[in-house]
Amino acid sequence: MTKMNMRIEKDVNSLRYISILRKKIDKSISELKELINNNDFVLSYNLLNIDELLEMKEILNSLIAVGAKVHIYEDNREVSIEFLDNLIEAQLDTERYLEEVDEQMFNDD
Repeated sequence: MTKMNMRIEKDVNSLRYISILRKKIDKSISELKELINNNDFVLSYNLLNIDELLEMKEILNSLIAVGAKVHIYEDNREVSIEFLDNLIEAQLDTERYLEEVDEQMFNDD
């Protein structure tokens, strides 16, 4: 299963980033601090789950708003925020299309 992963560059504001992360994910402060200090992935979400990707985007925006330098990866390949935005938009477009098809099928009966 392909994952979208996130790293946060260590800096003097790491505690601020940890407080944002703790609101959304179930990891201890010490776990998050260690992940940031070791330059490991702090988040990992299923690439095909739109709800997880939307949550990742929300966390990403919150971190960037407080000055975090964030890197996102498709598995181990670094990608841009625009890549994540396009991926989310494509999945939302697909959901909308499938809903339209379903409606047409039920209305044709």
